[in-house]
Amino acid sequence: MGEDGHYYLEGYSADTDPYAQENGVLKNYFGITDLAKLNEIEADIAGLQIQKLLKQAPPSVLTPKYLCDLHHQVFMEIYPWAGKFRQVDIAKGDTHFLKHTAIEQALETLFSSLNKIQNHKNSSLENFSQTIGKFLVGLNYVHPFREGNGRVQRLLASQIAKSSGFNLDWQSVGNEAMKQASIAGVAGDTRQMARLILLNTH
Repeated sequence: MGEDGHYYLEGYSADTDPYAQENGVLKNYFGITDLAKLNEIEADIAGLQIQKLLKQAPPSVLTPKYLCDLHHQVFMEIYPWAGKFRQVDIAKGDTHFLKHTAIEQALETLFSSLNKIQNHKNSSLENFSQTIGKFLVGLNYVHPFREGNGRVQRLLASQIAKSSGFNLDWQSVGNEAMKQASIAGVAGDTRQMARLILLNTH
């Protein structure tokens, strides 16, 4: 199990994960085999990249490719597999994320649904929060990448907010709050995620 709580589902292990070393630590450009050390360096580098990307606006039409591009830009200095979909089935706590073989189709459906919704610039903050809350819950369940899903999801949501005339700041949202909102979302209740967005957007 990783430090972030992810673990492999039955039939998968570090041996079958093309992105992991034998001891389970993810393959990285630094050759680091210690999880704590990798997490520390990853957090520093990815944090700087995210701050740069927050200043950019997303394209008018959002696509799975753009999500992959974001992941690549955030983690390209750390992981050789940055921007690529996971190739194993994983879980966290009681949540079993979508099977890796269904990721591409699920993302196409998810982004298509989001793009069909009218421009958020004409939305109230409450409607925006509900829409993006539902989108994030769906995206988290798909969990397309082996690592870094939450950070890229929040980055994308903040970019969408900015282009829609809002400012979404995740800094005051704790890990436990995000965890509970995500768990509730998988169970079909997106209200907690929508409320987190509502309370931290202006």
